[in-house]
Amino acid sequence: MHKIAQGYIEEENPLLIFQTWDNVIKLFSSIDERADEESLEEYNKLPEDVMVYRGVWTKDRFKPFTGVSWTIDYKVAEMFALRFQPLGGESYVLKGEIRKKDILYFTNMRQESEVILNPDDMIWLDTYKEWGED
Repeated sequence: MHKIAQGYIEEENPLLIFQTWDNVIKLFSSIDERADEESLEEYNKLPEDVMVYRGVWTKDRFKPFTGVSWTIDYKVAEMFALRFQPLGGESYVLKGEIRKKDILYFTNMRQESEVILNPDDMIWLDTYKEWGED
């Protein structure tokens, strides 16, 4: 696994290391690998157009640009959206589509089917607030 990917995946809050999402995009764009060895078979099976989800929680007004880590598993996104809900604020699951060739990196190392992407390469499809929707 590339050191950039390993550092990103192992950190609960990657912005502590990478500082900005632009830095994450720039660094992942610079590496040749598109998946770690353990996740390569799953990556290779992805369709050409990949549905992705992102769970977000905010105490502030909803911000459309919320990061570069997405998942192909709705339930994983829902878990991330709801994990801080007891603290108040609003939880959302964002939905988009990206071409497989535009995925910067894919890993399932933490059983999260995580996709690192540049949101500029994605088509935004929907925002869910009703839990259990697909």
